[in-house]
Formats: sequence, C-alpha cells, structure tokens
Amino acid sequence: MSAEEPIDLATRLLAEADDDLTPEFKVILVGQKRCGVRLERLYWRLLEEIAERQGQKRSRFIASIIETHGAGAANIASVLRAVVVKAQDEERRRLGALSTPGHVIGLLQQAPIPAFAINRQKKLLQVNPEFIQLLRILGGNLSENISADVIQLTLDTPTEDLFSALQSSSSTLCNYNIRLDTKQRRGRTKIVAVPPAPYSTLNGYIVS
Repeated sequence: MSAEEPIDLATRLLAEADDDLTPEFKVILVGQKRCGVRLERLYWRLLEEIAERQGQKRSRFIASIIETHGAGAANIASVLRAVVVKAQDEERRRLGALSTPGHVIGLLQQAPIPAFAINRQKKLLQVNPEFIQLLRILGGNLSENISADVIQLTLDTPTEDLFSALQSSSSTLCNYNIRLDTKQRRGRTKIVAVPPAPYSTLNGYIVS
C-alpha cells in the first residue's frame, strides 16, 4: 500500500483533532505558588503519558519542568510544548531503532529452531545458531567452523508469491532446498514477513 499523500494526511489529522486542539486551562502548584497554564488537550494528554513513563504524576512532572526552566507566565506553555515534542521525538527515534530489519530479524530468530532471512532478491541476509548447527549436521562435522555464505538456499515458491500470500496471512509454507558442496537437504519452511511494512524481507523457520 502506497504512503498517504502529505496533504491528505494533514487534512485527515486535522479533521480528527478537533477535540485535541481545544485549549484547557489548568492550575499547577509550583512550590508554594499556583501557576495557571493553558494548553491544548492533546498536550495535556501527552504530558500525562510522558509523566507516567517516568513514574510521576503529571502535576509534579510539569512543576519540575517549570522549576527547572524558571519559565515566566508568558512562556510556560511554549516550554511545555517543546518538552512534549522533544520527548516524542526521542521516543520515535528509540522505537525506530527497535524496528530496523536487522533488529527485528534478530528477535524473530530467537526461536530455538533453524531460521534464515532472505530479501526480495533471494539473498540470504542472516541465520541463527540453530541454522548453523543444521549445516554442520548436513556437512557431517559437528565441530566444523562453518558459514552460511558457503551454502545455496533455494525456495520452491517465488519470493514475490510469498510476499503476496503474506498480505492476507501471518505466515505461509513452502519447500526449501539447502545445498552444501555435494550434499543437500530438502524440507518444509514456515515463512513470515519481517516488519515494518512495506515488507522487503522474509524470515523462514525450518520445520522439517
């Protein structure tokens, strides 16, 4: 599915944000003084979420920001908006690092069975230790220092057909063939798509 056009995205978000954009006035206790702050509901909600992640009440979290920045009445709202944007940007970056294909493949391959990852061009990208052990068994030497680079892995089903099947299903099955020098192994593999979408990588689990 193609990415949403920027103007359409902005129009949709604004249409859905009527309530979020409604200003609300709240009084925050800072030390012994009361401080009035007017912010859109969206910012109050995000400040609540950020405070919860830090194990604090929203009022205490906001008071600590005001105390730290020494914000005057004229710019308290601006400071709080900047804090929200900064916190959300840092969270976005953190989640972005966790959703890279390499990290996701590593998590998927924690399964205690042989697993491999290939891209749309059928290039073998990554395997797990159980897959390497399978190669040792195939080669007949359990202590051999072997690399997946020396094998030829093929799937009976074209990769584009697998990607198409995974648009409507969380997994699919196909036959595989592993060739190592003059030896080969055939069997079945369970295939899943590696997020995030749009998918460009498949992870396979050797099931037989």
